[in-house]
Parts: sequence; structure tokens; C-alpha cells
Amino acid sequence: MSSSDLMPDKSASPTAEQNPILTVAGVQMTSGGTVEDSLADAAQGIEQAVAQQARLVVLPENFGTLGTGAFDTVAQQEAAGDAGSISDWASQQAREHGIYLVAGTVPIHDEKTGKSLAASRVFGPDGRQIARYDKIHLFDVDVGDAYGSYRESDHYAPGSSVVTWDIPADDGEPLRVGLTVCYDLRFPELYDALRQQGAELILVPSAFTHSTGQAHWGLLLRARAVEQGCYVLGVNQCGWHDSKRRTWGHSQLIDPWGDARAALASEPDVLIGRISRDYLKRIRTQLPTHQHHRL
Repeated sequence: MSSSDLMPDKSASPTAEQNPILTVAGVQMTSGGTVEDSLADAAQGIEQAVAQQARLVVLPENFGTLGTGAFDTVAQQEAAGDAGSISDWASQQAREHGIYLVAGTVPIHDEKTGKSLAASRVFGPDGRQIARYDKIHLFDVDVGDAYGSYRESDHYAPGSSVVTWDIPADDGEPLRVGLTVCYDLRFPELYDALRQQGAELILVPSAFTHSTGQAHWGLLLRARAVEQGCYVLGVNQCGWHDSKRRTWGHSQLIDPWGDARAALASEPDVLIGRISRDYLKRIRTQLPTHQHHRL
């Protein structure tokens, strides 16, 4: 059998763009300045996404705090559930626009460890939290950029739970969504666990550095999508957040065949993509790798 025998015929129905069941959006940001500045930028991006019919909107990792210097204050506010906290703001945005909003990550102080958890929180159209994932893999890495050494474990404790949740789709059936964050992208076993829980779309709110993103971001998004036969939506920070911290951008929606269905460049922008369950089922039927596991 040749490789062409396996490739889906994109001239025949269904294709990745036909029969869409959900419009998704990613708000690519350059967070910084103050928390208020960052939230104002996020709100503008959400409005743009809603104007383009997005029902699921994803914000990047640390969308309210990156480069603001407000980490400790925010973490305490989030733990206390203060009115006016970032999570409270996200809840209001979801309710105001009637959307499902993934609040990239917010730091939440954890009394047990004395550190914080990097929590990706999902709010439904009524403003209630319907899922929360605490980032499992912490970015303790030496990178050849101006920032140099990243040690998330100095401030964060790792999460431990694999999290999926369901969003209603236009075909009348729920779509199973898996949650991951940034550095998780390098650990395929997490994505395999999400697929085993039924994930069809996996989200990756991120703040990938410019140097590692340039080398690996697109490659890893495609690898995870192909391995799991899933859509993967990576929503990244971009640009300079202070004099040393620079992120890569290039947010993308990758389909189960590994093709980019929507992609941004390196500036703040809003990505709009569409999910086709027909196309996902077609790829999984044509290439049923998860029926062939031997280890």
C-alpha cells in the first residue's frame, strides 16, 4: 500500500471544512503592563471571536498575569474567590456573551503546598465553572534566550488529574474536550490518557517561549493531533512581555490528519476554526491506530 492510498480524498465529502459542528476561537495575546490592561485586551479578543460566531473561546496561559508582576496578589485573590478576581471576570465574560470560555490559566494559591496551581478554568454560558485542569507538567528548563532559566516549580505545584468535559455541538451530540497547558504538549502519555477518556478536541493554552516555539511548537501540535486522531487547538502568547520574556505566537487549529485548519502569525490576533465530527470519524476509521496498541 502506498502512502497516497492512506491520504484522505479532500475533494470528496466530508472534508475538514464541511459539516462543521462547532466554531472555536483562540485569542492570541501579548499580556503585560497591568492585570487590567491584559483583561481589557482579552475582552476585546473575546468580542471579536463572538462576532465571528465562536461558541468556544480559549485564552492563552497566564493571560491576565504574564509580565504584570502581579503573580502573588492574583494567586491569593483567586484562592479566596474574591469578586473582581480574574476568574470572576472570566465568569462574567462567559455569561455576558453566552459562550464557553476557557480561561487559559490563572494562578491559585494552594494552602497545602504553599505554592500555586496553574488552573485552566472552563466557564459555561451561565457563568458557572464546568471544568478545571491544574497543569501537571511544570516548565523547569534552561532556554537559550534573554530570560535564560525557567523554574515554574519555584512558584507552582503540579496538578495530578486528567480532565475532559463535554460541549454541546450543532449535530445534537456532545463533543468531548480535553484540557492541557503549554509544557504538557511534550508529554504524549497525557494526550493518550485524554483520548482514552474520549477526547475529540484537545486544548493547549500556552506561553511557549520564542526560542522553543520556533523549534517545536507547530511540530508538537501536529504530532499530538496525528497520534490521537484529534483536533488540537494551541492558543499561544506572543511578542515581548517585558525586557526579557518573549513568546512565539503562531496559534493553530490542527486537524486529525495533521493539517493546520487555521493559523496565526506572531502578532496579537483572533484565530477562528471549525470542527467537523464527520472528518474526525473518517480519519479514525481510515487510520484506526488506537485499535492496534500492543504495549
